[in-house]
Amino acid sequence: MPDRSPAADQSIGQAPGALATVQAFVNTRDIEQATDELTSTAELAEWLAAAGLTARRPAVNHEDLELALQLREALREVLRAHAGHAAAPEAARQLAMITSGFEIRLYVDHDGRVRPGATADGVRSGLARLLLIAAEAGTAGTWARLKACSADDCQWAFYDRSPTRNGCWCTMQICGARAKSRAYRVRTAARKVAT
Repeated sequence: MPDRSPAADQSIGQAPGALATVQAFVNTRDIEQATDELTSTAELAEWLAAAGLTARRPAVNHEDLELALQLREALREVLRAHAGHAAAPEAARQLAMITSGFEIRLYVDHDGRVRPGATADGVRSGLARLLLIAAEAGTAGTWARLKACSADDCQWAFYDRSPTRNGCWCTMQICGARAKSRAYRVRTAARKVAT
């Protein structure tokens, strides 16, 4: 299994703060390893509680699970666009459809700080909290740095810490090297055909 830890490449890796929760959610499906942490309602309930998106394990039905999986893949497409893939209007439409069923309101803390929050503690509220993290990251300027690897056989979510903000692979040593090797083989084959 590839080493996708932040130590593997210092310019990319773990998202800061709460944005790491969105990253972890997208990475519950590992395309390269063909694994998925959210294959049952029980797994989704456990993941939401462990991630702190719900106070306790919520009751989850199959419709909730399907909604969560749709949200995860729509977010992955948005993150691929962050890495330079074509904009994903279908993913944006999917996110808009999903969020239309979420209830969010404004809360005022004891110190007068106003913040948005989910209104209940079920699955949909947990997913709404996940998107509120993304919204806050958009305001903070960190959302666009959360990306999905450009390698079609990977698509692992990573945080681009490069100064130029143009990272497109989860690790240069693995996916970046593979892409460069493929490009070299294509160029070499093209030169052979041309001669």
